[in-house]
Amino acid sequence: MRLALLFSGQGGQGPAHWQQVQAGVAGELGEALSRVLPGIADPLAASLEAPASPGGDAEKLAKNSIAQPLIFAQQMLLWRQLQPRLPRPICAAGYSLGEMAACSAAGAFSVSQGLDLCAERAALMDAAVAGEQGMLAVLGLDEAQVESLAVAAGLAVAIRNAPRHLVVAGARSGLLAVADQFAAAGASRLVHLAVRTPSHTAQLTRAAVDFAKSLDLLPDQRLAFPVLSAIDATAARSVRPALAALARQICTPLDWAACLQAVAEMQPDAVLEIGPGNALSRLFAELAPDIPVRACDDFRSVDGIVRWVESAG
Repeated sequence: MRLALLFSGQGGQGPAHWQQVQAGVAGELGEALSRVLPGIADPLAASLEAPASPGGDAEKLAKNSIAQPLIFAQQMLLWRQLQPRLPRPICAAGYSLGEMAACSAAGAFSVSQGLDLCAERAALMDAAVAGEQGMLAVLGLDEAQVESLAVAAGLAVAIRNAPRHLVVAGARSGLLAVADQFAAAGASRLVHLAVRTPSHTAQLTRAAVDFAKSLDLLPDQRLAFPVLSAIDATAARSVRPALAALARQICTPLDWAACLQAVAEMQPDAVLEIGPGNALSRLFAELAPDIPVRACDDFRSVDGIVRWVESAG
């Protein structure tokens, strides 16, 4: 059977995902997570489980320093349970942060190394910009119109999810101002994402350069399966090109629509999204409705995920 994997990025995370991590972390992974997030087993868990103020948990989970290591941990916990029971994937693609998990799943670096790298990635991204930053998804407008309004507001187009589904990034004040202009221009939907960094824009060039220096220390070898770059869907079959793309995507716009098209053209029998939310599986279903696709979040158990994959093949 031909299985393709999609690893989600930031934005869909919630307390339930961190409770999954709390329940499943043990051994090397638990030690690594405690190293990058000291006290994770107590203060964060308590704050997420307590009946806090409505926006408190969401704001905490949107912080790069917390979100990036925890999302990666949740994805790799799932993959560790799924990998022995699924066929070897024909490819994997990761949306923004999800490319970290895609590379690790393919063997570019260990889970423990990945957690350290996620913490470093978050710190570098946070240090590269000042003030309140964010990202806004814009649906229903032509790309040229979105880019024109974004640039005029001091923002940049960061991600192309589909021809009329883009994400812009930059200063939060600019995002709030331009949202009204997008609405007036006829946008069908506007979503402020749970991300506090202008990811995939030139503002993060320094972070990308510094992250590449750390990735260059990792040894080269053949990957277990190809990893598609979210920048342009180029398939990496060995570690070195995969890591080069992983660093560059921090400051380079993503063409996720092209990435999904490349996955569809590989003619998988099924596509599985691993990580918080189901946004990627919904995007893929719109692009290729004849190819079965589901997200792990759609299921209540690993057994349910495995049964679906087996039935799809």
